[in-house]
Parts: sequence; C-alpha cells; structure tokens
Amino acid sequence: MKKTIRRLRKKTRNSNLFIRYFTISAMTVAVSFVFIGLVMTFFIAAQWWTDKVDVLTSNADDIVAVCGEIKTIDDLDESMVTGTLQIMSTATQSEYFITDTQGDVILCGDCESGKSETCDNHKDLIVSLDTLTRAKEGGFSDYVTDEDFGAGRFVAAKPVRDNDGEIRCVVFAVEDAITGLVPYVMSISVPFFYLTLFAFAVVFIAIFFIVRGITKPLTEMQKATEHFARGDFEYKANENYKKRNFRDFAKALNKMAYELKIDDEAQKSFIANVSHELKTPMTSIGGFIDGILDGTVPPEDEKKYLTIVSSEVKRLSRMVVSMLNISKIEAGEIQLSAMKYDVCSQMFEILLSFEQKISEKHIEIEGFEKMNGVIIEADRDLIQQVIYNLLDNAVKFTPENGKITVGAYSNSESTTVTIRNSGAGVSEEELSRLFERFYKVDKSRSFDTKGVGLGLYIVKTIINMHEGEIRASSKQGEYTEFAFEIPFSE
Repeated sequence: MKKTIRRLRKKTRNSNLFIRYFTISAMTVAVSFVFIGLVMTFFIAAQWWTDKVDVLTSNADDIVAVCGEIKTIDDLDESMVTGTLQIMSTATQSEYFITDTQGDVILCGDCESGKSETCDNHKDLIVSLDTLTRAKEGGFSDYVTDEDFGAGRFVAAKPVRDNDGEIRCVVFAVEDAITGLVPYVMSISVPFFYLTLFAFAVVFIAIFFIVRGITKPLTEMQKATEHFARGDFEYKANENYKKRNFRDFAKALNKMAYELKIDDEAQKSFIANVSHELKTPMTSIGGFIDGILDGTVPPEDEKKYLTIVSSEVKRLSRMVVSMLNISKIEAGEIQLSAMKYDVCSQMFEILLSFEQKISEKHIEIEGFEKMNGVIIEADRDLIQQVIYNLLDNAVKFTPENGKITVGAYSNSESTTVTIRNSGAGVSEEELSRLFERFYKVDKSRSFDTKGVGLGLYIVKTIINMHEGEIRASSKQGEYTEFAFEIPFSE
C-alpha cells in the first residue's frame, strides 16, 4: 500500500512538472497573441481615423467645387448640389449638408426636393457661432464632441465664397466615429481572430510535444538523482536522447555517480583501514604495557618491547598527522608562505632520515652528483612534506638491491623535481588513480601494509595549492617515477 501511494506521488510530481511548464508556455503564447491583436487594432483604428478625415475633407472640397463661384446664396444650383449631396451621403454613409452664414441648414443629402424644411434630421440643427467661425477662417477637419453634432463625430467644414471672396455658405461633412469604426475594425479583426485561433492551436500542439520532450528527460534525471541521493550508485540515467544537451547531462550524471561510488567505496575502505590500523597498534601497545606492568614481561625484555611500543606510537602519530593535514587543507586553514631556497639540500636532508631503511635494503641512490643549487619558490614546510611522502613511497616500494634516482632542474618559469624508484611498477589503470584520496595500489601486495592511501592525495593537494603540476609514470617490472613542477611567481 505504501509503495503504491509513493508511486502515485511520484507520478503526480512528474505530471505537475509537465503541467507547470506547459501552462507557462501556453500562457506566454496566448498573451503574445493578445498583445499583437491589441497593437494591430490600435494601428488599424488610427489608419481608419486618418483616412476617414481625409475622405471627408476631400468630399467637402468636391461639394465646394460643385457649388461654384456664386454672387448670392440664391445662385446655388439646388438640384445639382442636392444630387451631389445625396450621392455622397449614400456612397460614404455620411451626412453632408450646407448652412448659411448664420448656421441654418439650407441644403442636405436627405432632402429630395433640395429644401431643408423637408429634412427631419437637419431642420432643427443650428451650427454654433464658434464652429462657423472656424469654418469661415479657412475650414477644418477634426474629431468633435460638441453639442452641434453630438458626441464622437468626424467633421469636415469648408466655406463657399462668391466672386468677391465673401463667404456665402458653408459645406459640412459629418460621420459618426463609433458606427463607422467598429464595423471596419471588426471586418479585419474577425478574420484575424480565427487565424489566431488556428495559429494558437498549432502552437499549442507544438508546445505540448516540445515541453514533453523537455520535461520527460528532466523527470528521468530527477529520478536518477533520487537514486544517487539514497546511495544507489548502480542506477544509470538514460543517455539515449536525441538532443545533445540531454545526452551530455545524463553522461555527466552517470559520471558523477561513478565518482561518488568510487569515493564511497574509498571512504568505506579508509574507515576499515583506519579502524584496523588503529586497533592493531593500540592492541599491541596495550598488551605490551600491561605485560610490563603485571610482570609477565621479564625485566631484561622490557626495553625490547618498549621499543616496539615507541614504533607503534610513532606510526599512530603519523596517521593522525596525515588526517589532520587533510582536514586543514580541505578547510582552507593552511596558507602558503612562499620563499626561494635550494631544493637539492632539502631533498638531501630528507633522504638522510631514511638512511637506516636504505641501508637495510641496500638501495642505491643516484642523481645527487648532477644537482647543484637548484632554486625553488614555494612553501618550504609543505614541499618538505611532499618530498618526504614521495621518498617514503620510493623507499617502501623499491626492492632490495634496488635503485632510487632523484633529479631537480629549473628554468626561467618553473622548477621540476623528479623521484624514480626501480621495482614492480604500476599498471595503467592504477596509475590514473594514484592521487585519489584513500586509494592504495594493489591491496594484495605486501609492500604497503601500514598505509591508508593518504600520502599521494596530500602531495597532489599541496602541489595544486602552489598552482603546480604533478605527474606519475611507470613501466611495469622496471620503474615508477613521480615528477612535480612548481612555477615561479610573476
């Protein structure tokens, strides 16, 4: 039951991811279409507005031309002018009429007989003095909302002059803005609306597949990370995606899982090794001391066993110091104090500390005769630990009657130090993992029974702190060589 509920929750979470991305994408497209529609409607209305004013003005000019140059208002050819007004009114669905200089309507497009008294639409219309004044001053074309023509109308007005230039009457062209604009905008907007619906449907379907193509890999990778978080590093993210980005992402996840698996195994191995290495000497130390205290160990053998106790204590101390150094380095508590000094003399001093082991194994040391005053710029104490760890490894893995070759040289940019020991060498697979934390070369060997795989990790970390580089090379059955390079500061 619990597994079923957990499975349903996962499906719901995965579907929620798809729904969330799909909704956001669809809403974005919808808002874009609406915005485009509003902008288009605005420009259509503005263009219609301009065209309508131009048409009314042009028609008013035409009516003025039909009226001709007259001496008095009685000279108007009422029949021809009224016919022209009627034709224009019918053709443009607008109102055309003529007033005298007092603002009374004398002719309009609605009067069949040419007399304004028969037109119910204009018989009571009286144009105000302000509007007549504007018209007499040369005419106008504008959107008006005054009491003469009602709210929201386009009006074009042109004066009619006699032979002497005196104004005898005024031609008005009027059209309702709303009743004209709305049908015009709708005639364009309705087809655009249906076209938008069709386009939105196509985009809607495209978004569905695109979002599904994005969220499905993300969901699968999320599932992989959940497995990794639980410590299940055997789980593999699907790498068979068409898109390269997802393939690379999945490969990176699987690589991360592999590295985590190795690190996890190394840490487990480290804990096991440390537990064993701590338990063994502590047991020996405790046993020998108890034997001395209770008299089990004869007095003449006490020095012998105390020497063993001292050796085990030093071994424990080295282990503790190594782990403390790792903690300090990873916490960033160690700061470099770089100086220039002779690395050859430092290497010689460190090698003297291995004199007893070198003598016991009859190891031959080569290379010092070729080194003379090689300068390195680094933290002396940290490089001391690097060289000590590398020489310790070399002495440890060099067989009896073997050979250790040391070298050091510098140029204008850096100093390089090399340490090579004869012996069984290291395989290519192990060579690539030598500097990993907690890693020990071939645990079946008996050369390094007391190490825990921290020395070379510390070496690499210190070299990286100096912005240097360390390399390892080996030929099985012949030698293993370590070389590190430290650059001079600019």
